[in-house]
Amino acid sequence: MSPRSPDTIRAGLIAAAERPLAQFGENLPKTVGKEAYDAIHDTRVALRRLGALLRAFAPVLPPRTVADIKREIRWIRRSFGPARDLDVFIFETGPELSEIFGSEAGLRSLVEVAKRRRAPLAAKLKKTIASRRCRGFGETLNRVFGGDEGPPAPRRRRAGRVSLGSPFAPFAAAELRRRYKKLRKGAHRVDKLSEAELHRMRIRLRNFRYVCDGFRMLLPEGRYLALRSAMTKLQDHMGALNDAVTAPLLVARLAAKADHGLDPAALARAAGFVAGWGAARRQVLRSTLDEPWQRMIKRGDRMFAVLKD
Repeated sequence: MSPRSPDTIRAGLIAAAERPLAQFGENLPKTVGKEAYDAIHDTRVALRRLGALLRAFAPVLPPRTVADIKREIRWIRRSFGPARDLDVFIFETGPELSEIFGSEAGLRSLVEVAKRRRAPLAAKLKKTIASRRCRGFGETLNRVFGGDEGPPAPRRRRAGRVSLGSPFAPFAAAELRRRYKKLRKGAHRVDKLSEAELHRMRIRLRNFRYVCDGFRMLLPEGRYLALRSAMTKLQDHMGALNDAVTAPLLVARLAAKADHGLDPAALARAAGFVAGWGAARRQVLRSTLDEPWQRMIKRGDRMFAVLKD
């Protein structure tokens, strides 16, 4: 174990959560300002990281605390969801599609529709982050993940079970191995998974990566960095595949709810182009998914071969 590594699970939890906790606190106030586009993304990432760590440390935390934080994470992430979906279309997917389809009038109209629907969401987000509920959530996060008093201990603990005072290294190694085993289980059939199964696998991969990042002080640095690079590339690949599923659905909704005065035929034509683009992109990305997946598994096997419990 590295000299920098925490001795106890309590210390490991605080160390692992330090970065995402700071990321959340720094970006939350910016989600309604000029930096909202990046800040909403970074806030959601911080919450995903904290959620992944919460599930990893759940065995040593009070079940009520875990359930309460999970509920509040879902609430605030859903509060940002509609704005984030529109931002992605306005700043990422829309420009990419414009390059593909050129001066398609319906596509330009859809981007404008997205901008109009995005504008009033800022007021809702401002109200959300200023609410007593959101402030209370931030206080809970600081108390559990980084406060001076540290996370609360469960009221009762069965004999032989790990606790916040138990050694961190064996607990973390066992958690990483358990997650990696579940992730690796689908490696031989990744090309046969349905879209729903791929979505769940993408989330599992993302959470595994976040826990690896939190426990990196225990991992062999070179092999961890090699695995992380492979996981990032695979996650980007699967993220692009997910975007190819969700973008046509968003465009169809925008076209259906467009303001009066816009050409419905042009909107329908643009939506059809995006649907075709999504279908073709999904086919290409699915056909090339096995290579980055197997690369990640190969590097994961190498890292776990030398990981000490």
